[in-house]
Amino acid sequence: MVVLVDHEGRPPFLPNIYATLRYRDVGFAATTTEKVLRSLGMAYLWAISRKIDLDQALRSETFLSIEQCEDLAFFLRMDRGAQDQLVAESLEIRTRKIVRLEQVRSGGAPNVPRTLISAVEGGYRIRTVANFLEFNHERINPKASEKPRKDLSKSRERAIAALRAQEPRATPSDEGDAPEGLSEEVMDALDAAFEPGSETNPFQSDFHQYRNHLMYRIFTETAIRRSELRYIRVEDINHATRRVGIRVSKTIARTLPLSEQTADDFHQFVMKHWSNIPVTGRKHGYLFTTKTGDHLSLEAINLVFRELRRKSYLPASIAPHSMRRTWNDRLSRAIDALPPEERMKPEKEKQMRNRLNGWSKNSSMEERYARRHIREKADKIAEELANSLRDKK
Repeated sequence: MVVLVDHEGRPPFLPNIYATLRYRDVGFAATTTEKVLRSLGMAYLWAISRKIDLDQALRSETFLSIEQCEDLAFFLRMDRGAQDQLVAESLEIRTRKIVRLEQVRSGGAPNVPRTLISAVEGGYRIRTVANFLEFNHERINPKASEKPRKDLSKSRERAIAALRAQEPRATPSDEGDAPEGLSEEVMDALDAAFEPGSETNPFQSDFHQYRNHLMYRIFTETAIRRSELRYIRVEDINHATRRVGIRVSKTIARTLPLSEQTADDFHQFVMKHWSNIPVTGRKHGYLFTTKTGDHLSLEAINLVFRELRRKSYLPASIAPHSMRRTWNDRLSRAIDALPPEERMKPEKEKQMRNRLNGWSKNSSMEERYARRHIREKADKIAEELANSLRDKK
């Protein structure tokens, strides 16, 4: 369970009850709840820097002003280093001096580097905090003996609208595409680079070559996330049925098929390499470890791909998540290659893709991951049309 705490280790009531009711209790992943609470924690940092009791403000009918919400939006767009420095400077006791008007408007901290994060991340923070403010706006009820004041309610709504209006418009990538999967030429180079004993394999020991090769095969065959792959235990892979169980997932636990070759690779790795780790080092049961048995970290998985790129001169786009996107591109091509009578309806295809990727039934992620394939098909049809018109002319 993810909980936001203050500098004294106490959990503020309002953000934690909001995260519990709107995220945890309705089934959102812990990682999503954590990201929400981090954004709300930044709102509390802003309140500290501005000498505001945020809990008191959100319980009162006066709420926050439009100007305060606009200032909050700018704070949310700053990186953590700039935020922390702004908070630290606000707590310092300063002697009175003449300052420029622009310094007063920015909170009186002229030396704070205004380093802004990406528009996408800044927009997420602003939306999250705006939803939190709206949640508290709806909770404010006057006493039974008092009538609700429409002017105060309207002012709260205008303040929240002002915060939402500060959300930066993220510039989309090429035609709004999400980052794409890898080409088949790059995948062929990766196949060779991860193959144990290959001349292009940059890893020295047999343990690392066979471990990394097994990781790569599972990445390419299952669309697994790196955080899911990290928590695979030896018992989660069934060699006989060629299935791997994903127990720890950002979204949905599931069981996925493996090829016969990958199931055999798993068996060989366990028998020849994993079993040679001292018993005390592998009693946790995790399949992917260091040579001494330490559970492999997410950064260590990233390092495998980073070293491969550096030593094999492969594209910078090669990363664990690009394997997931490549798998989805291959799935789309495999479905298109089916005879018309064997193809499933679009809704069934969406359900199938959602299950294999570990998305919820109502997820819209399927649309993002299929964009490249749709664009490629559209480009191909347009090219054929252009050529047919030229031939006709």
